[in-house]
Amino acid sequence: MMLTIASKWSPSKSKFQPKLVNDNDQHLNMKVNPILVNPSVPQAQSLNINDDNLMIKQPLLKGDELVKYIHLDLKGAPPQADKFYENFFDFVDKLQMGVKGVVIEYEDILPLEGRFANATHRFHYTKSDMELIQTAAKSHQLDVIPLIQTFGHLEWLLKLQQFELFRDDLNSPMVITPCLNETYLLLEDLLKQTLDMHPYSNIIHIGCDEVILTNSHPQCREAWMDVPERYVDHVKRVANIVRRIRPAIRILIWDDVIRGDQFLVNEKLLNELKGLVEPVAWNYHPTFDDSYVFSPVWKIYSNLFSTVWAASAFKGGLNRYSMQTNATHHVQNNRAWLQFLRTLSTDKRNAFSGIILTGWSRFDHFMPLCDLLPTAYQSLVGSLYTINTGKIIPVEYINDCDSLMNLIGRDAQLCQSLPGLSIWSGITSLASSLAQIDDRLTFLHTVAPSYNRKHRFVRRYELDSRLTELQALHTDLLTLTQSLHQQFSELYSIDIIDEWFDLYISPALERINTTLVEFSPVRNQTFWPRRPLI
Repeated sequence: MMLTIASKWSPSKSKFQPKLVNDNDQHLNMKVNPILVNPSVPQAQSLNINDDNLMIKQPLLKGDELVKYIHLDLKGAPPQADKFYENFFDFVDKLQMGVKGVVIEYEDILPLEGRFANATHRFHYTKSDMELIQTAAKSHQLDVIPLIQTFGHLEWLLKLQQFELFRDDLNSPMVITPCLNETYLLLEDLLKQTLDMHPYSNIIHIGCDEVILTNSHPQCREAWMDVPERYVDHVKRVANIVRRIRPAIRILIWDDVIRGDQFLVNEKLLNELKGLVEPVAWNYHPTFDDSYVFSPVWKIYSNLFSTVWAASAFKGGLNRYSMQTNATHHVQNNRAWLQFLRTLSTDKRNAFSGIILTGWSRFDHFMPLCDLLPTAYQSLVGSLYTINTGKIIPVEYINDCDSLMNLIGRDAQLCQSLPGLSIWSGITSLASSLAQIDDRLTFLHTVAPSYNRKHRFVRRYELDSRLTELQALHTDLLTLTQSLHQQFSELYSIDIIDEWFDLYISPALERINTTLVEFSPVRNQTFWPRRPLI
């Protein structure tokens, strides 16, 4: 649910879609909806905790009035089940911050059978892993809400040749066509297998966000519907399938599509979803634009739906490449939700019953890994603390669990339950090392720019010292990489380690090696030509 691309029902002038993408890599920029957004707070910007403007003087809601769920996104870096869930659930339980449960987005990690057997991740969870998750959650009195995409973001399945004909657009594997009866047989199979593995779950999330529906499947021409009508019809059909499988279950959907202008002016169309689903309104900005705050959608939601959910983020909703979580940004996002709820009238505010703190691991199935969970622990805890108290703690200065627990008034022994702490500290050290390497590489190109190297006309004594420093940093990076590899193996499978290291460490090693090769010819220079050099 990460990248918003203009759809046929989202006019370019719409201001109601709050998805935030702040991509610093100029080679990876993509067009997103031309909506009004607020600038994110740079990670380097610090908070003055004595500034009254950064502190909500009174909690906006009591902790027990807004139930909290933590979202675990397994389409990127799913932890090994036997090494993570019991410990993490134990930590959340003992943290005593009112967390009601977890929303787990499995994608291809479920141990699906039958027609899906060859579509799942080759290192998917086993049936025993799924039982472990349910048992561990139940023992710590945490609900599990499975999140299964049923419209858009089905690329994990539709990318395969076996399921190609189920695509809405045959050239794109992102959206399943709603124009085939076989689509609903397929989704019923997927939903039944999912719910069978979640015997205690009384809520399910069926996704339905960022659906770029084209209606271009040949079958759509035989039974034509406008895109908004087709969207609602599909959601209704999926919801009815879920209710047949488990009649009393509650059904959540993301709200970004039904928040579009075509739905706001057609309340009758939205009324068809009344009693079937509960919308989850997501916004990942550190402040909310007035057009969002004063949107007519909140009155419509409170009139139509008995329950509305909020969705903030504690990781992953900011940059597609991200080695460390920008905790300050996410804590401010959670604070913004409290401020927003405070602006609502009583009836609109009472419609909100819960908040899901989303923790994205990829922007979608094809995108790179971002924000490993252990790097987001301070963001998660800081966000929960803000939701409960309305106050902000200086999370950007916290690099260890003991300090984090002390800051929020909890026993540091809680850290013993938290899986992957060594990864958190290891990546913190890695970030410092990479920053030093980048500094030396930048400086080397000022000491010996390409023109000087071409003519072998370089101030050698300074070049020697800088290259020696770089070689030492290279050795340190190799040592740190070896240690980090071991730390990763305690929580993640080899494919995750391979991908993450290739994304975040290999480029630095390649830059170092390239620099040492390019600069070596001028390193041993003992005499130089007179000017001009041409």
